[in-house]
Amino acid sequence: MASSHPLRLVSAEDSASTTNAISFDVEHWHSATLLSDAVEDPEDRIEESVDVVLDVLRRHDVRATFFVVGEVASEYPDVVRKIADAEHELASHGHTHTPLFELSPDAFERELDRSTTAIERASGIEPVGFRAPNFSVTGRTDWALSILESNGYRYDSSVFPVTTPMYGVSGAPIRPYDVALDDPFHASSAEQSGCGLVEVPLSVLGSRVRLPIAGGFYGRVTPVWLLERGIRRLNRRGIPATLYFHPWEFNPAVRVDSPSVPKRFVSFVGIEKTARKLDRLLTAFDFGPIRAMVDRRERNPKRDKWRELRTDDATDTEYDR
Repeated sequence: MASSHPLRLVSAEDSASTTNAISFDVEHWHSATLLSDAVEDPEDRIEESVDVVLDVLRRHDVRATFFVVGEVASEYPDVVRKIADAEHELASHGHTHTPLFELSPDAFERELDRSTTAIERASGIEPVGFRAPNFSVTGRTDWALSILESNGYRYDSSVFPVTTPMYGVSGAPIRPYDVALDDPFHASSAEQSGCGLVEVPLSVLGSRVRLPIAGGFYGRVTPVWLLERGIRRLNRRGIPATLYFHPWEFNPAVRVDSPSVPKRFVSFVGIEKTARKLDRLLTAFDFGPIRAMVDRRERNPKRDKWRELRTDDATDTEYDR
């Protein structure tokens, strides 16, 4: 379905100068895995939290990608329209914020269809990007990538290329790459992949020991100077950083005492500093929506020419220049 609300991302000139991608996962704060069973009668904070984020982005004249849960789009269509009216990209974060580990392929396809419909109804925009709740595209759920492609999605941004207790794909590429469905966690050229889906992984540093610098909990707990150093190091190697946050991470009002101490720490540590950190990162680096990064990649005639990097990450590759 054609969009009735044309999305202006960035001009060709601006796109050429935008190195990194900034994104926000729009979900209820109490739907986070560590909080969903630990909070009773929570108060929704979607509207006020999204407003904080939109204000920070407006001050820097930066466009971002908002991965929206379908149920949120149905409950708060005015919020979704406000995001679209500010010329940000809308993408899917599933319909019920259910990790793919808990879904069958058929159930996932239904979730995808419902989330797409909800976002379109709220904004008139058909999403072309997807991020799985809990970054749950892994070796157990790589079947989701073929479903995304068959449903017309252009990119996925669910792979976290580091192993954690909850998610991650150890050794996956740390830069955007064309997905080969028979080998989805190794970089291939567009001609080799035969798929048409691009994976935009979340940002990490290193090879043998990888340090997540993508945002979320890692962004809240990591000093901003170290985040800046990590992004700068990736950019020097021609690797765009892909960051993510949740709007509720900019709203200290979501903090409650009912969860256990470990859950409160992971969920709320540094929450009062998140807006200042983002402000500093947007001042120091060029950012844009993920779709602009994918568009720019497709316009690069050298994107499928690879050579081995002579750096500390021997598993990575770099385009010939």
